[in-house]
Amino acid sequence: MKVAIIYNDPFTEPQDYCGEEEAIIGVLEEVVAVKKAILELGHVVEKVPLRPPLETVPAALDNIKADVIFNLFEGFEDLPHSEPVVARMMEENGLRFTGNPSHVLALTLDKADFKAVLHAAGVSTPSFQVLTPDSVNSFNLVFPCIVKPRDEDASHGLSAENIVWNKEQLGLQVARISGRFRGYALVEEFIDGREFNSSILGNSEHEVVEISEITYSLPPGLPRILTFESKWFEETDYYKGTGVCCPAEISRELREAITAIVRSSCRAAGCRGYARVDMRQAGDGSIKVLEVNANPDITPELGIARQAAARGMAYTELIQKIIDLALE
Repeated sequence: MKVAIIYNDPFTEPQDYCGEEEAIIGVLEEVVAVKKAILELGHVVEKVPLRPPLETVPAALDNIKADVIFNLFEGFEDLPHSEPVVARMMEENGLRFTGNPSHVLALTLDKADFKAVLHAAGVSTPSFQVLTPDSVNSFNLVFPCIVKPRDEDASHGLSAENIVWNKEQLGLQVARISGRFRGYALVEEFIDGREFNSSILGNSEHEVVEISEITYSLPPGLPRILTFESKWFEETDYYKGTGVCCPAEISRELREAITAIVRSSCRAAGCRGYARVDMRQAGDGSIKVLEVNANPDITPELGIARQAAARGMAYTELIQKIIDLALE
């Protein structure tokens, strides 16, 4: 079988990464790992880096001659909505590709729209508002809150200052986030409880791979959140004080509850292939879904790869499973 890997080539994009170049360049580690696994499986591999502008992508896709495309494209820098656009291009060309279809990528990228979908499906999620500097006076949530970009992933824009306790802090963070991330900020009531994530594999039926818990041992005063520093800057307190327990050490009842919520969330999104659900436990013990990450990072020893390993699935098995799901 011939497999083409598509991904965004960070070295051809503008170099103004606002201090977040580690995450953008980090995609190359994922590409190397996936290519190695596909070769070990006995397949032929072609790497196809996609480069801006977006208008040049159709020609790059037309040149691909492969049985399946392994989609690692995460969107061009500061154009996150280019991720579902490229998936739609492949759909329109009749190309088989791994992971989620374009409408799922678009839906889950917009955290506000997707939270409304979760609510309609009966899945509990923290109360939220979308605010701008002009509408911040309409705030009607309960402090503390967390202020996030509306349409970003990989913890872009998240630091300790994103947790706000009063209207002055709220105004500052809404201005910062909306100014940096396309004019809008997602403000959400902050749940300071246990944090879990869990991944699924499957198309019409979703198999829960495993449940992980994010653990924190931070200095006093630092809020327990997964910041950008937690993932990328090894010298920081957040990186040193953030860990993962997989499988999560939880009761059978809580495991069953999380499993049901993960399946309900992915069903509401229409996920196919693979996805990850991020959650927090509220003070009353209930689980609230923060977001669903369609096509999450599959770098070895992280996320879904870690969870697959915990249940005895080798990395090459995970990659073959993702390919097989794309070919169904």
